[in-house]
Amino acid sequence: MRPLLLAGGKSTRMGTPKHLLRMPDGTPLYRRQLQLLRAIFPEPQTIYISLAQESETDDYLESLLSAEAVDHTPDNDDSYKASNVKVLRDETPNEDSRSAGPAAGLLAAYRYDPWANWVVVACDYPLLPPEALYLLFLKRDSVPVTCYRSEEGFCEPLVAVWAPPALSRLSERVSRGHSSPAAAAKELDAVMLKPPPECDWWLTNVNTMEEWITAIESMKLGGAEPVAIKVQKGLV
Repeated sequence: MRPLLLAGGKSTRMGTPKHLLRMPDGTPLYRRQLQLLRAIFPEPQTIYISLAQESETDDYLESLLSAEAVDHTPDNDDSYKASNVKVLRDETPNEDSRSAGPAAGLLAAYRYDPWANWVVVACDYPLLPPEALYLLFLKRDSVPVTCYRSEEGFCEPLVAVWAPPALSRLSERVSRGHSSPAAAAKELDAVMLKPPPECDWWLTNVNTMEEWITAIESMKLGGAEPVAIKVQKGLV
């Protein structure tokens, strides 16, 4: 399995690049999500970041995007060595009428390795803990998509495991103008898990600044911080 962080959305409702929002400790949101994936996929496995062609970047992302860039990662921060984090660019700019939104990031991963099962996390879920991914692995069966169902009953295809047949179907749908990953997942009879009792906060989804502020307040209260877990050998 390969880990994929979807970080390149337009963030229209947010009004600012979502992946560059700052956590309470000043860490960019996308790096918090990298930490989440690294808890499940330890070194030396590569983590992949999907970015739109026009996504804004910081120094670290620039170091990944440029083959000749100097690595800005501190010497003692082994979790973010450029050799173990790779950027995958969307095929089509977001301004293009053919832009596929989150599906573009999924398909960038599919083009990179069409035979892999991709473990997908989006920057939309700033409270997501490693346990949420661990549960996906435990419940994953031989189905095209394993994802979550929100408390409101919505399919959450951007916290999921996408198998090659699912990404192939998504590619076909996008080519016909149907770019919704949720619709593709439901068409494929995805396994949709409910978070454990009292854990609906796992799927806290931020699309507006108001939602982001509410999520930040939850973090400051200390009830939604990611925790380290031990993954059983052979699950990933």
